[in-house]
Amino acid sequence: MSDIRFGTKWAHADYGLIVAPYAIPMPEPQMNFVEIPGRDGALDLTEAFGTVRYADRIIPLMLYARAPFDTLISAFASDVHGRRMNMIFDRDPTFYYDARMTIEDVERHWGYCELSLECRVKPYKLEHFETAITVLPTGNATVALTNSRMPVVPTITTSAEMTLTFTISEKDYTVNLSAGTHVIPSLVLMDGDTGIDIAGTGSITFTYRKGAL
Repeated sequence: MSDIRFGTKWAHADYGLIVAPYAIPMPEPQMNFVEIPGRDGALDLTEAFGTVRYADRIIPLMLYARAPFDTLISAFASDVHGRRMNMIFDRDPTFYYDARMTIEDVERHWGYCELSLECRVKPYKLEHFETAITVLPTGNATVALTNSRMPVVPTITTSAEMTLTFTISEKDYTVNLSAGTHVIPSLVLMDGDTGIDIAGTGSITFTYRKGAL
């Protein structure tokens, strides 16, 4: 029997609910095609801002409760209905989903009850733990930051002044950092490896969370 965690509690293990078979849809790409008179085919502007963007996923769920169920339904609704929380599916436990929960309907029958849920979740499923990469440059060093499909800007913590050089979307950047914690908006990690040249001494740590489709 499959189970789903809503926040900190599991539908079956904690509430005693039965999870019906479900499907997790792929997020819909936000595609943009422009028809231009005199041109064969449409102009595809889907990646005009550097990458494909996606709409939220809508995951419908059906849960069943055995009688007596009134107290159970009340407790579950109080914990879940209308709230934003992390969801974990036991069939894909490496990731969690950032979701807004809605109980659409409660249908009571003789001896059991059906709960219809709509889960509006962010397009990417997220890894539970952040990736942290520390480099100890002694003058000059190079690091490759590996990322999954979700674009992400890492948090950078340095123990001393350092200079970073990197290339994003064929544009070269050079950034001087003082000791402390920084976010560089132009340093967007895409799918694959992003190489960064580091000049300085001390330690530097890149922290980010990966997301997948």
